[in-house]
Amino acid sequence: MKLNRKALAVSGIAFVIFLGIAISIRLTGYFLFDAQLSNRMSKQVPADYVSWFTQLGSGVGAVTVTLLLTAISYYLWRDRVGSIWYLLSFLAVAVLNQVAKTFFVRDRPSLNELVGGVGYSFPSGHSSMAFAVYGGFLILSWRFLNRAGKIILGIFLSLLILAMGSSRIILNVHYFSDVVGGFCFAAFILCLSYAFISSRRKQKETGHHVIN
Repeated sequence: MKLNRKALAVSGIAFVIFLGIAISIRLTGYFLFDAQLSNRMSKQVPADYVSWFTQLGSGVGAVTVTLLLTAISYYLWRDRVGSIWYLLSFLAVAVLNQVAKTFFVRDRPSLNELVGGVGYSFPSGHSSMAFAVYGGFLILSWRFLNRAGKIILGIFLSLLILAMGSSRIILNVHYFSDVVGGFCFAAFILCLSYAFISSRRKQKETGHHVIN
């Protein structure tokens, strides 16, 4: 089986960053300017303006969007292998994130049950799922888009992921390192799994449907 080297490289980089943050948290309890940034963002940005972003990364919101995008991929592009990978990768990120939380056992800066701010803090589940949903869909759709489509969708989904991650800091239910760790955790799983199915996906394709 031929592996996708680019995907393996990105997964390796994501893992190294995640490991660095995890070791720092284990040894000191914090990473770089965790407390300062979290306090400043939670005080300067009104939570009411970002709370809806966090709902998109919640369990129900993330599952709903993932199922919708999986259906779009399957019926629009007939990408059976890619669609199955996308759905299973999301589930893997969601489950393994909870496992990681129980291993690191990091307390949140504060608790807020109304926005899912309960349980352990690292890595951020909302951030991981946001990256899995929207980052995964960007990987899934990349080969079917033309140049303009790649730029537009790439910018839009990247900003959405960042907004959802930032909302967790602004709501003061996660530290900066929780969010970055969540992004890297999801990126590691997505890219590692994609490295194994990339060649099979190409074999199963009967043609490229490019969106103009």
